[in-house]
Amino acid sequence: MRTIFQILLLVNITQAIDSPINELPIGLTEEEKARVHEIYEQGRETDPPPEPIRNIAEYERMEGVLIRYPFGISLPLIAEMSEDVTIYCLVSSSQQSIANATMENGNVTMENVQYVLGQTDSYWTRDYGPWWVVDGNRNVSIVDHTYNRPRPNDNQAPEKMSNYLDVHYFASDIVHAGGNYMTDGNGISASSSLVYDENNMSSLQVDQLMTNYYGIQTYHVVEDPNNTYIDHIDCWGKYLSPTKVLIREVPENHPQYDLIQSTASYFANTLNKWGEPWIVYRIWTPNNQPYTNSLILNDKILVPITGSNWDEEALNTYEEAMPGYEIIPFTGTWESTDALHCRTKGIPDLEMLQVFHNPLNNETEPDSLGYEITVQVDDLSSTGIVADSMKIFWRILDNINWNETSLLLINQELNIWSGHIPSLTNETTIQYFIQSADFSGRVENNPLAGWHEFFALPTNVCLAWALGDIDNSTELDIFDILILADYISSGNSIGICPLSVSDINNDENISIVDLILLINIVINS
Repeated sequence: MRTIFQILLLVNITQAIDSPINELPIGLTEEEKARVHEIYEQGRETDPPPEPIRNIAEYERMEGVLIRYPFGISLPLIAEMSEDVTIYCLVSSSQQSIANATMENGNVTMENVQYVLGQTDSYWTRDYGPWWVVDGNRNVSIVDHTYNRPRPNDNQAPEKMSNYLDVHYFASDIVHAGGNYMTDGNGISASSSLVYDENNMSSLQVDQLMTNYYGIQTYHVVEDPNNTYIDHIDCWGKYLSPTKVLIREVPENHPQYDLIQSTASYFANTLNKWGEPWIVYRIWTPNNQPYTNSLILNDKILVPITGSNWDEEALNTYEEAMPGYEIIPFTGTWESTDALHCRTKGIPDLEMLQVFHNPLNNETEPDSLGYEITVQVDDLSSTGIVADSMKIFWRILDNINWNETSLLLINQELNIWSGHIPSLTNETTIQYFIQSADFSGRVENNPLAGWHEFFALPTNVCLAWALGDIDNSTELDIFDILILADYISSGNSIGICPLSVSDINNDENISIVDLILLINIVINS
């Protein structure tokens, strides 16, 4: 009996390494095409969540990830995700033991695995999994949609997760798929026009449902530039942050070149929450590689690769767009219309510490205090913000060490904090991130990993200071010598303008040589 079990286990592990046998395809089967009408019988409309509503983005803090057994992803990928988050595995009760044994033998961190029991029809958890909002009562809630496949078991997955996690459940009367949806977490979302085609209502009614149930004020619905059977947005685009979007790029001889270029131009001319143009990154997919079909999971980005010559360039694109994140490649049974993103779905931290910030733009000028940083914070744990934790960490490009400065509460009702990165006297690039903590023990950064970056213009305040006049007294005297000597010996801060006039020999290094030169100037004067 034990030998038989081991054989069965080996078979299941082999199947679990990637796409299982006899799985439904991501598209409709011929049999399902005859049952499309059943999709419209699967809806479970409820009242909308209480306002205001904020749809949670993929790049926010995730506590877990939803997958399904039999798996559509490899055990190494599951093991990687299980290092940091909870694996919520949809599985039938009859298959739970074999799913558990398969993951145990695949080096998955089993203390981070939880099973949600029930039948499923396929492993496309992205398409049928729950969508999440922060509702007007500051609860992280599920707002369901009707899965655009006649697959009733899959369509029930969001309600199963609601019951399992004991979270509020709402449902909109909209036919949709998670692979054809991306949101910025700030009231802006995008889909291909498939969402209009599949709903028996006007486009205005679809848009209104997105507003009522998900808080979406701007809904970008565009023709699918790939022109494939699936028409899912994650096959060609991805919001990376509240200011960055990734769009695939193809050579000029590609049949979809014009449409893809037009789509990239469209997004480049749209505005983010703060009324500024999106930063568009292009990722090279000459042979329809599925590089946009990646998963952002907290401080990691899991990227599908195919073994092509363009894999490394794709990973470099992610590194450029998301500095400081860990970019991890994974092979699999990927297709141009179906890869890693399609088969996984993030589950947010239900009491996340939210940190909202509009990153500084290039050529930002300082005010009288420096480069101003404004942050809005909300602790869904309701434990309160640790005031001393509110800090800006910053450095000049290529420096190793980070400087820090405090943020101060300037609007208690809206929980808005403000602080300054000190002014610089030379043009340079500044990198920075924001850190906060609440009394639940959560410590959160913005961005979640890495840093923001901007080209800083210098302050003009110091232009009126004379070289060597370190105390700005309009005279070069013994006091200037003493201040410079103390700075050289102790390294104590003397301020941005005193430093700007301390480099007497203009060699970009303040040293004993400058002190000697200053002494000679004072004596001779």
